[in-house]
Amino acid sequence: MRILYLGLVVTCLVGLLNGADRIHVVQKSETLGGIAQKYQVSTNSLQAYNGISNPNLLFVGKKLKIPSSTIRKIPYTVKKGDSLGSLATRYGVPLSTLTMINKIDRPDLIKIGQKIVIPLNAGAFSPVTSLLNVPTLSALNSIKPKSGKWKRIVIHHSATPVDDALNMHRVHKARGMRNGLAYHFVISNGSRKASDGEIYLGERWKSQLDGGHMKKLSWNQTSIGICLIGNFELRAPTSKQLKSLEGLCEYLMKKCNISSSQVTTHKILHPGHTACPGKYFSLSSFKKRISS
Repeated sequence: MRILYLGLVVTCLVGLLNGADRIHVVQKSETLGGIAQKYQVSTNSLQAYNGISNPNLLFVGKKLKIPSSTIRKIPYTVKKGDSLGSLATRYGVPLSTLTMINKIDRPDLIKIGQKIVIPLNAGAFSPVTSLLNVPTLSALNSIKPKSGKWKRIVIHHSATPVDDALNMHRVHKARGMRNGLAYHFVISNGSRKASDGEIYLGERWKSQLDGGHMKKLSWNQTSIGICLIGNFELRAPTSKQLKSLEGLCEYLMKKCNISSSQVTTHKILHPGHTACPGKYFSLSSFKKRISS
């Protein structure tokens, strides 16, 4: 008996060393959440890894594969009745994350039999995917920031309640700015053709050019300028603008290795020179929304 027991132990160890799945047999009164906690994995990961549609329908004796920490995503074949939204809800993954990692342009047009991947740890992917829409992420991902160039993010307001990026570009061009629009990004308040929270990618970001939004040349050379449409001396930015700003800052911080301590405003860098971005924009409140 001792030899047999030793043989079983050796077999289990070999299986673990070879990367074989750990198997858990469901016992009476066990829940998926309780089993996940036992193995220190997330419930969503355990559900996705085992292809469980309804986590409340576990039966005694069912064998569950326990995902290792090295597995980040699993393949999934779309079945009848599936939608990308229902899969995102079922497995606890933001819809935008699912669309981004599968490079799906039309989330409403997935087909039966289509192969997709589901991340077991959505947090391992960009934290901004739930804040920025797929077209914006695709546009951002197509641009490679210059390594080591960008040191900070500076937030501005347009000081005009109604405006848009193209009009600002024309105005800045008329004022003698060769590259037009002084900012790298503009976030609309929905006052013109652009929708509320829509992010405009300026040519300065697309071509990785210096900004024209700061007084000091050296700051323009190293600072990413983001302008929110609106006069925040009169009223606060919209909730959609703040959501887009949060997502954009998170993205740029990660891509350019910028810490939250280097996210600032025009007024802080030029005290006494400007009120931008206005008294109704709270940098301290905004910094609580972005990672360090």
